[in-house]
Amino acid sequence: MNEVKNVLITGAAQGIGAGIAWAFGRKGYHVIAADLEDSPLQQTVRDLVAEGFDVSHAFVDVTDVRDLSRQIEEIDRDTPLSTVVANAGVAFEKSFALVTETEFDWLYSVNVKGTYFTIQAAFKCMAKRGSGAIIAIASTSSFTASTGHMTVYDSSKGAVRSLVGAVAKEVAPAGVRVNAIAPGTVATKLTKQLSTDQQLQEMAEKKIPMKRLGEPNEIGEACVFLSSDAASYVCGHTLVVDGGWLT
Repeated sequence: MNEVKNVLITGAAQGIGAGIAWAFGRKGYHVIAADLEDSPLQQTVRDLVAEGFDVSHAFVDVTDVRDLSRQIEEIDRDTPLSTVVANAGVAFEKSFALVTETEFDWLYSVNVKGTYFTIQAAFKCMAKRGSGAIIAIASTSSFTASTGHMTVYDSSKGAVRSLVGAVAKEVAPAGVRVNAIAPGTVATKLTKQLSTDQQLQEMAEKKIPMKRLGEPNEIGEACVFLSSDAASYVCGHTLVVDGGWLT
């Protein structure tokens, strides 16, 4: 009988994070869905449980480093983590010249600081066992500017991509693999808040060779691959999942 694997996903209440949770649930993982958004998180967990998946949840603030580290350590003690997905992230669209220091600090505290210390806490747990997979969610904006005015978001995702390469090189000898996924434009609530349906359809027709937006589950399936034995020699890589956007 195969041993159940445990995966912790931050930002799992909705959007890409929820899609990742569904993908791991379908593969038989015990999913620990973590987020700050109470109602959406509880609903996602109920939906997963209704499908017969093994799911628990945790309320985690990735910007509170001390509490984040404590919670990951406690979760790992009870359910040794084979995979951690640092997915929690935020975005806003605003002209470069108008961005305030408060807005900048808020986005970086989640997207960069939160990702950094999620990876750090996960590594400390996994290094004791000499194995584990850590996946950060970057973006095609790690490679090229977004269509809209999103300089803060774009630069933060560039930092995530760089971070993954640097960390992977350092921790690989401990048996822990660190990689990233770079999603293109995915059909989520956040995406639809930033653009109208017509704008998204026009963008897909012009920019994406596959002529459609991605689905959260497709990002989830890529995460499952990077966590699996099929990716046992993949380390420090950013896997682009974008329907051909960057080609």
